[in-house]
Amino acid sequence: MLAATLLGVGATSAAAGAPVPAACLDCHVPHYASHGGCVDCHRGDARAARPDLAHHRLLAGAAAAWALPGSPVLPRAVALRDSLGCRRCHVTGGKGERLAINLDTVAWPRTQQELRASLVNPAAAMPAFGLGARTADTLAAVLLRDADRHGGSPRYQVRFRAGSDDSLRTFARLCGGCHLALTPDGPQGTGADGPDLSGLTGAFHPTAADSAWSRARLERWLGNPRALRPQATMLPVAVKPDELDAVLRAVTPPPAPAGR
Repeated sequence: MLAATLLGVGATSAAAGAPVPAACLDCHVPHYASHGGCVDCHRGDARAARPDLAHHRLLAGAAAAWALPGSPVLPRAVALRDSLGCRRCHVTGGKGERLAINLDTVAWPRTQQELRASLVNPAAAMPAFGLGARTADTLAAVLLRDADRHGGSPRYQVRFRAGSDDSLRTFARLCGGCHLALTPDGPQGTGADGPDLSGLTGAFHPTAADSAWSRARLERWLGNPRALRPQATMLPVAVKPDELDAVLRAVTPPPAPAGR
């Protein structure tokens, strides 16, 4: 059926000599025919003539480039994913921290409109990146490419540890007035003047290799930010050793489950 939809309206079956339905091509001109059928990139139902059925879970624009070999959209999507630091909170493409939902399990069952809405108008604990619809569709292309297309689910759960330490209050008092962070204990902080600190010490935080955040670097930074970055606008913050430990617990992602 998919191959037939690329032949054009009115194509015939070699076996039966009868017209082969080509519902997609009743309205659309075929493109990239050598790469497969319409639904291979766009999803939908190529057998249906009614638009509401044919366009079920349809992907359009940049989001439909997820399956196209050599697409210029995918390198841009990968660069966008990495610059935004999606993996500092999420698993996508099998890699990333486990502070928030595993995108591999939820991206594929969702419609393009749902994916776009979750990126343009993110949840409360997610940074407001200020993405427009087109940029969100570009990012969706790589999320769809890397998603589990067989075992995914539109439902998900996020579990935070039941911490008994003082990291919540310590982070809120020392950092939360200017920063937000999604932590193993849940969302922390209320400020938006400084950068989001989620997964700060993890492997996927968008930080240069020579400026990764360790305990020693964080202690130096809090003591005098301008010693590390002359143009920093942050003021020094006096912290005690136990307070520094609490802040580190807040910005350190949880370890991956055994066997993964």
